[in-house]
Amino acid sequence: MSPISVDQAEINNWARIAVDLEVAGEIDSVLYERARAIALGQVGPRPNYPLVLSDELPLAA
Repeated sequence: MSPISVDQAEINNWARIAVDLEVAGEIDSVLYERARAIALGQVGPRPNYPLVLSDELPLAA
């Protein structure tokens, strides 16, 4: 993966999220993988679904 351009504050925030998830034992998630990748200066994996729900999207039944 190629490096991404983000400021140091954002990198620090993602690193903190990764550490918090590790402490909680939540390392089997896309959020953890994304946080760790960005903290290491890489492109984080993107989920195949929106992170913010829209009123226009149907909810699963």
